[in-house]
Amino acid sequence: MVGKLRLMIVEDDPAHARLIMRGFRSEIDDFELSTHFSLKDARESIEQTVPDLVIVDLSLPDGLGADLIEPQGKVGRYPVMIITSQGDEQTAVDVLKRGAIDYVVKSESGFAELPRLAKRSVREWRLQREKMEAEEALRNSEQRYRALIDHSPTSIVVACEGKIVLANGMAQKCLRASSTSEVVGKSIETLNIPDNAALVGTNGQEADARSPTQLNEYVLRRVDGTLLDVELMTTSVDYYGQNATQYVFQDITLRKAAETEMRIRDRAIASAGDGIFIVQLSQGEIKVVDCNQAFLEIVGCDRQRVEQVGLSVIRCDSRYDARLRLIVAGIHSRQPARDTIRIHAEKDDFRWVEISISPVQVSESQNSHVVGVVHDITEKVNAEEEIRRHNAELAHFLRLTAMGELVAGLAHEVNQPLYAISNYAGTCENLLKSHEGVDKPSLQQCVSRIGQQARRAAEIIRRLRNFVSRTAPKAESAEIKDLLSDSIALLTPLLEEKAIEISLEIDPSTPSVFVDRIQIEQVLINLITNAIDAIDDNNAERIIEIKASLVETKQEPMVQVSVRDYGVGLPPGFDVFEAFQSTKEKGMGMGLSISRTIVESHGGKIWVESGSARGTIFFFTLPTSLQQVTGYADESDRVCH
Repeated sequence: MVGKLRLMIVEDDPAHARLIMRGFRSEIDDFELSTHFSLKDARESIEQTVPDLVIVDLSLPDGLGADLIEPQGKVGRYPVMIITSQGDEQTAVDVLKRGAIDYVVKSESGFAELPRLAKRSVREWRLQREKMEAEEALRNSEQRYRALIDHSPTSIVVACEGKIVLANGMAQKCLRASSTSEVVGKSIETLNIPDNAALVGTNGQEADARSPTQLNEYVLRRVDGTLLDVELMTTSVDYYGQNATQYVFQDITLRKAAETEMRIRDRAIASAGDGIFIVQLSQGEIKVVDCNQAFLEIVGCDRQRVEQVGLSVIRCDSRYDARLRLIVAGIHSRQPARDTIRIHAEKDDFRWVEISISPVQVSESQNSHVVGVVHDITEKVNAEEEIRRHNAELAHFLRLTAMGELVAGLAHEVNQPLYAISNYAGTCENLLKSHEGVDKPSLQQCVSRIGQQARRAAEIIRRLRNFVSRTAPKAESAEIKDLLSDSIALLTPLLEEKAIEISLEIDPSTPSVFVDRIQIEQVLINLITNAIDAIDDNNAERIIEIKASLVETKQEPMVQVSVRDYGVGLPPGFDVFEAFQSTKEKGMGMGLSISRTIVESHGGKIWVESGSARGTIFFFTLPTSLQQVTGYADESDRVCH
């Protein structure tokens, strides 16, 4: 023992107190003694300093010495030895049950044995205290362990000899158990939890090793029989003195689903017909982090080349450099972009591709990736080109057909200036043969009129030749007034024959249009001819109203032209723009279909409405700028849709 033992002797008999003190005299170096004669004095002293041992007489003037066994106030417990002159076995049992460390009967031999008994009592008390503290610590440890398990966000199961002895709340939730009894007491085989043999086979180490096993994926069976994908780790633990295995697992169903979805997405991207590339932005630099096989085939290079030069593998036609730069700028600014360009492919071939980019939103503060899709539209462009060529040929055929119907009237109109030229030429010849001399004023007048009639005939032939010409379509600036005048002039003989007037109204603010003159004149002639045919002999209002003005559309301002007749109108539900659909007995049903193709190829729109009283009104719009024209532009300015 270290230091002296503090002993308190509580004895009301001075003679007995001296005998007790005398017994400790031989070993006074081991003890520090204090004497008190009442319970009150003893308690006051204990409140000041707690002794290592209290030796107290069972009977005192102010109470029983056994009352000191129970400490008062904030004083901790201390060992108490009871001494008495009139002891018996029952008394000894009673005081020992109350917590006394020992019981001694007053006698000469008893007083002599007190030092040894005191040392033994202090040792036993300290052993008891150490045991109690250890047990308390163990209980606290078990409570903390249980609290950690019960409140753990991870599923924890403990099994002994193949039986589940503990399952926390999260484990019960994952296993879909409504109560603890549905899990605890069950065999681990019921839930497909791996046993020791399986763990040894999986991890290659002893199952009872204290070190935890590595995480492995397993499929557990829930209480309701459904399966659960988990990531599981095991650790050997001591469970109330028994060797047990602690299973820690977490539900990875969502992760497995995400992994499966990712694999499907990767395979879908790899097998997609469109070229797909993913770029990462880092400090303003663009790095291609992935691309599929279709992208490599479209741009005509291998994956190693993409890793070396990035998006520079897209070699566009020099006329489309600006458009490609806009795509790259969209990547830098993380803004969606889409455009059509012409690129070089393998063996100096060219491809038409549509490139679109979209930023990938990773979080609110980060979106450093951009996905690009390269859609090869070469076949589509070639097919559209072929369709345009066939439409142009069909339009030319229809113009020739229309001229066949107008040729008689045009021949009469051409014959008039030719007949006048012939008459004026004869007059000139007679004037030159006159014997009275040449009448110069009359001769000059005849020559001038010959020139006028010749130009008139030439203008008629020019209109006819332009209308039936087979030139490549080309958009150019034109005045809507000139387009209407030329179209009406070609139809003048037919209008005169049918006794139909044209009412032409053009708003002074109407700007020029960018069109292919011949094609738009064909549209106008188709509409005016249909209006003429709609006016039968019974119509009192033999007039066709043509108007042109500037209108605002959703895109840009455009010129709107309307052609109205007061004829028989259209049958209900009849689609006049459908090919091979006609209200005429001998009509081909292609005029309005071709007209719609022409108008839409210019970026405009054509539609029909019924008149308020009777008749029909056809409307169509024309572009006021070259940028509005979506078809029939130069190759370098082409936009494909």
